[in-house]
Amino acid sequence: MESEVKAPAVNRFAIFAGRVHLMNGGARNFRDSAPTKQAAMELAVKIAKKSQESQFFSWLQIVDRAKEKYTEYSILRGGILKEREKQECPE
Repeated sequence: MESEVKAPAVNRFAIFAGRVHLMNGGARNFRDSAPTKQAAMELAVKIAKKSQESQFFSWLQIVDRAKEKYTEYSILRGGILKEREKQECPE
């Protein structure tokens, strides 16, 4: 009999980050999640700073799963997050 493996719950604010910003990243770019926006920003700053040491991410998104909205950031040298302008999808 196989034992069931329970996946950890994903909090309201999901954080994605990567090197090259491509539409096919998806779950592979998931880094962490947090229950509040403030906690998500704190995690995002840690991820951005750590990426400067080893992974070299260039972008980061915080997705509010409840509102189905996201905020996107560029990761600058020194692990600084700079919010990107919102892009509208063409119809």
